[in-house]
Amino acid sequence: MFLRPFRRNDSPRDHYYYIKFITQPIVSERKLKDMKVLICDPVDAQMKRTLIDHQFSVDYMPEIDDKQLKSTIGNYNIVVVRSRTKLTRDIIHLGKNLEIIARAGIGTDNIDVKYALEKNIEIVTAAGSSISSVAELNVALAIDLARKITLLNGKAREGVWKKETGIELWGKTAGIIGFGRIGYATSKILVAMGMKILAYDIYHNEQSMNEIGGQFVNLDRLLNESDFLFVLATLSDGAEKLISDEQLNMAKEGTFIINTSRAEFIDGKSLLDHLKTGAIGGYASDVLWNEPPKEEWEKELINSKNVIITPHIGAQTVEAQKRVAEYTIENLFKRIGEMTL
Repeated sequence: MFLRPFRRNDSPRDHYYYIKFITQPIVSERKLKDMKVLICDPVDAQMKRTLIDHQFSVDYMPEIDDKQLKSTIGNYNIVVVRSRTKLTRDIIHLGKNLEIIARAGIGTDNIDVKYALEKNIEIVTAAGSSISSVAELNVALAIDLARKITLLNGKAREGVWKKETGIELWGKTAGIIGFGRIGYATSKILVAMGMKILAYDIYHNEQSMNEIGGQFVNLDRLLNESDFLFVLATLSDGAEKLISDEQLNMAKEGTFIINTSRAEFIDGKSLLDHLKTGAIGGYASDVLWNEPPKEEWEKELINSKNVIITPHIGAQTVEAQKRVAEYTIENLFKRIGEMTL
């Protein structure tokens, strides 16, 4: 069977996963049962089942802590993590038999990728697996901010039955910082809801932009004109804050900010100040600077009435978790095949 790469415009249902295509050449070169796998975080049962079915030796330890990991990582050829486990330089250094780190998700900021590559350890991810789930969350958070759903729900539970007026998304401008797969998928939904799309990205995919009738602009214009600002970029090594105090001062009065990418893109203390004055109308985020929050200003921010925080649930749907398992396994087997041929 033929396995083609994931394409930007594919629906997740269009991305098929043919494990036999990958495993046949591997088995002829190496005994998979000799490869030991440690799964460090909770994953869909399909991942563990598939690895075992294809003769890997698998240990499933979804609550392993750093101390345990340091004492055992040397026994494994492959380590699978989600976002909870942090594979620091010290931990990776102890992986004397480690060949592959599989990130069951998209981002790799919990992995010291630079050091892993220096040690000739391969990195695989599940890129593309959570596009739909994150796009839907982006839109849900925008609607929540606009209509004050979480705020009014809390008041209703306290016995305060009082209406507050929100705004519609229809006719408003959405500013997309990071027009990749998730930015594109989010924009398609927003356009269907009657929004105008402006986007800022270092790479301009004009074909995708033309499909939604949007426009690439510079960051200054995007900040000045956006009623809703979606932070959907990828945090590269050494990247600086995209939205500091200077950029927040440039934002349209009352702008709502939705961030399901990385908290580090935004100056959190400055954001808190702008939320207090109402210069920024509201902030909804699936990511924090520390998860869970540690700093006092973080705690103050998440308890602000115009702030909505979710505990990193972008990919936390039944469908996305199945795709994460499938894509991670697919890319893992593909990489093993490349290493053994």
